[in-house]
Amino acid sequence: MEAAVVSASGGAMGSLLRKLGELLTAEYKLLKEAKGQIMFLKAELESMYVFLKKISDSEEPDEQDKCWAKEVRELSYDIEDSISEFMLRVERDSSKPHGFKGFITRSTKLLTTMNTRHEIAREFEGLKIRVKEASERRTRYKIDDTVPKQNNTTIDPRLLALHAETTSLVGVKGPRDQLIQLMDGEGVPAQQLKVLSIVGFGGLGKTTLANEIYHKLEEKFQSRAFVSVSQKPNIRKILRRILSQAGFVAPKDTNIEMWEESELIIALKNFLLDKRYLIVIDDIWDASAWDIIRCALPENTNGSRVITTTRIEAVARACCSNHIECVYKMKALSDQDSRSLFLKRIFGSEDMCPSYLNEVSSEILKKCGGLPLAIITTSSRLANQPNKLKKEQWEYVRKSLGSNFEVSPSLEGMRQILNLSYINLPHYLKTCMLYLGIYPEDYTIDKNDLTRQWVAEGFICRDRGIDPEDIAKSYFNELINRSMIQPVDTDYNGEVISCRVHDMMLDLILHKSREENFITIMDDMQDMTGHQNKIRRISLNLDDATNDTADTAARSVQLSQIRTLARFGTSSQLLSFKLFKHLRVLGIEISGWSNPSLDFTGIRHLFQLRFLKIVAEGCHVVLPSKIGDLQQLETFDIRTGITPYEPARLQKLPSDIFNLSRLLHLAVPGHVILPDRIGNMKSLRTLGQFDLGNSLDSIKGLRELTNLTNLEISCSNHYSKSGDETAARCREFVHALENLCNLRHLHIYSNNVFFRSCFDVWRSVPAYFFHLQSFHAKYVSWFSRVPKWIGQLHSIYDLYLTVQEVLEDDVGILSQLPSLIHLDLAIRRAPEAKIIIPGGSGLFPVLKHFRIICGRISYLTFEAETMPKLERLELCFNAKGWDRYEAVPAGIEHLPGLKEISVDIGGFGANESDRRAAESALRDTADMHPRRPVANIKVDKGKRWIFDEPPEEEEQEGNGGSSSSSST
Repeated sequence: MEAAVVSASGGAMGSLLRKLGELLTAEYKLLKEAKGQIMFLKAELESMYVFLKKISDSEEPDEQDKCWAKEVRELSYDIEDSISEFMLRVERDSSKPHGFKGFITRSTKLLTTMNTRHEIAREFEGLKIRVKEASERRTRYKIDDTVPKQNNTTIDPRLLALHAETTSLVGVKGPRDQLIQLMDGEGVPAQQLKVLSIVGFGGLGKTTLANEIYHKLEEKFQSRAFVSVSQKPNIRKILRRILSQAGFVAPKDTNIEMWEESELIIALKNFLLDKRYLIVIDDIWDASAWDIIRCALPENTNGSRVITTTRIEAVARACCSNHIECVYKMKALSDQDSRSLFLKRIFGSEDMCPSYLNEVSSEILKKCGGLPLAIITTSSRLANQPNKLKKEQWEYVRKSLGSNFEVSPSLEGMRQILNLSYINLPHYLKTCMLYLGIYPEDYTIDKNDLTRQWVAEGFICRDRGIDPEDIAKSYFNELINRSMIQPVDTDYNGEVISCRVHDMMLDLILHKSREENFITIMDDMQDMTGHQNKIRRISLNLDDATNDTADTAARSVQLSQIRTLARFGTSSQLLSFKLFKHLRVLGIEISGWSNPSLDFTGIRHLFQLRFLKIVAEGCHVVLPSKIGDLQQLETFDIRTGITPYEPARLQKLPSDIFNLSRLLHLAVPGHVILPDRIGNMKSLRTLGQFDLGNSLDSIKGLRELTNLTNLEISCSNHYSKSGDETAARCREFVHALENLCNLRHLHIYSNNVFFRSCFDVWRSVPAYFFHLQSFHAKYVSWFSRVPKWIGQLHSIYDLYLTVQEVLEDDVGILSQLPSLIHLDLAIRRAPEAKIIIPGGSGLFPVLKHFRIICGRISYLTFEAETMPKLERLELCFNAKGWDRYEAVPAGIEHLPGLKEISVDIGGFGANESDRRAAESALRDTADMHPRRPVANIKVDKGKRWIFDEPPEEEEQEGNGGSSSSSST
């Protein structure tokens, strides 16, 4: 049998069977009848478990079978909760070691008392009766084959290429250009506000098309915003997002979160009144929502444009004030585009498809009806089959699709197509897929958060010698490869780091979750009142909950059996954590800048808690003074953030946090003080941000954390110790790093000038740094120049260095790095001589992205045959003084693979002629490049890149840093 897990189809059965098995094999002095009851439970539950997996594979299970399967799943949860509760009763009176195996060892002596032995027997007798009652509703069960063992999965590069090239993904180039032409066409004078609406069935690519137009035109507009509305719109949140993206900054000491709709409308209308703006309002379901948003968009004569997307034609016409010529009806992909998309996903090229598959592929595409979402999910299903060249496999897919969808596309038809892809998933992926339902619509899901929650919930098979988190990440990659989820952000090494769920897929997930009582979604606390089923996992999306409604609702339903509690929205109302005694995952995300104090002291009672994440920017988070009893905790992630006007309010962690022996990931805001015994937390793999303002003992303790793979270092601006003390801290930190043999990612951030060039004590690379993959040293110049030992980091692919100066051979050191894909080089001091980027074979062999922040970009020269793989060049500098000494870098035309030139020009203090001259010169350079790369050139009048300038120029050019002084 596969390794025991919790699953959507099997409930807690796998975990439960493991615990029952260990009870039988342990040196337990249980009464004879108790052992007999456990053996009966185990045998019956094993048969039930096989049936649950069997019914999960059925496309159309019998209704009676579904009803019985639901009863068994709920029973498995209740039994496991009962055993866990008893386990915790014992643990509270016991000492280390912790965990289930430790519980058995510690309990041997305790269970010798006759009272306890009889209590256990009575408890298992009750459980046995419940199982027998369930069994009597079915006859005997036939044992089925087990799920095959899965190997680790990596991202399919063909799929990433398709997502990266949006035009080839959905064939949007023609519709995009047509709509852009329509935006300036007849009907409405060019200078007046014009509203266009894109209408079409879900899955046609409306959002993708709107996004393409938005990015194509955004540079032509002063203010821009792209927001989603969705089925249950929160108008206040939508208006706040438009204000934020458009560039509005609220007055100091003003809490925009507290504004009413009318105040937000007035503020947005006044802010946009004299600007040329481009606003995209995506996924409108109701004309009434548009009517309110429309009130906030002023009728000016600056050539402003608004684009809306909707599935409902009446809503589209309402958005355009019945100007039917401004409604664009999305069409399905042409036969050729459909075929191109389909075959590229499977084979990487249209030409690779064998001729004997042409006919069946045409029939499959006919059933997909030209809908990109249907084509992608169907082709991904075939692409992930080991026997994808067998015609029988294609014929099976063709027959599975049926004929209803090609006749009449509908929500139900699309759901059936997506359901086939869901049914084709193995059991372990079905569970992970359904868990995505805890996130709100259009939410960007972080891979690390998601995979750690899967592990915490018990969804991951625990193979010997394989890290559960690595297995979880391979599951994530497999869902990406199957196009069940969509990649959003990708790191420089090609790894997907966040994803999103298409709203049609989310519809299917929530439909399945309701069927199996897997996740319960609530947008109002009153929805709890009268809720019939036991809630196993709950996602609360609350914006206006009050204390009274929350307390009343909580009393109306049992919450103790909930395993995941996810909270989103602007409401700061929290339920009492004492109600959730079996909670494994707690995620609280309160958006916006609110002021209340959030009391989390009750989490100390959550003895089963494995994952804790709190995101509450601007709030005062109160943690319990001690949390050492949370011995199951693996992730502790607190992000209170920093408001625009004050630092984070969380200053200290619980004093006994170092007792959490299983803690793997600790993430806290900068400025937070860690306990001196941080060295006790030897299981840690992730630590951030560790402030160098912590005690010397804490810094020394870092050397004990030899399992660390990710380390983030910061230093608050409040730190102002003497130079000797700062140097001592740097030395201790460097010595600690020399002991971290598993470190892969080291990121150091600080604007504190006391730490300038302090790492020059780092004369040679620590031996274990040879495996470092990502190294950031940001903001202050941690090094006076590029350290020579950087050239020995042969595994590094992501490098950000801030140095005081770059001399002749410094670039040569960087050019020798064989794995370097992304290079950020911030030079604090204006160069005195040319910075030559050398050309020649073997230099910068794989570099794709080069970003340089420099006070004199005219000193930059690219030699011939340099950076052969470079695709994106990013230049950051100030426009002030352009007329005296600036010019574009020489030799940009020597970059043979260049696809994009991105330029960020600080315009603060510069006259208009300098700003225009700098922008014009860079555009001309892009136009003259042989490959005609895309030019994204931005001039920000309020921004200034800050450098170390000579005293005579300091007043003109700035005073330190590699970020903008006014905006960051």
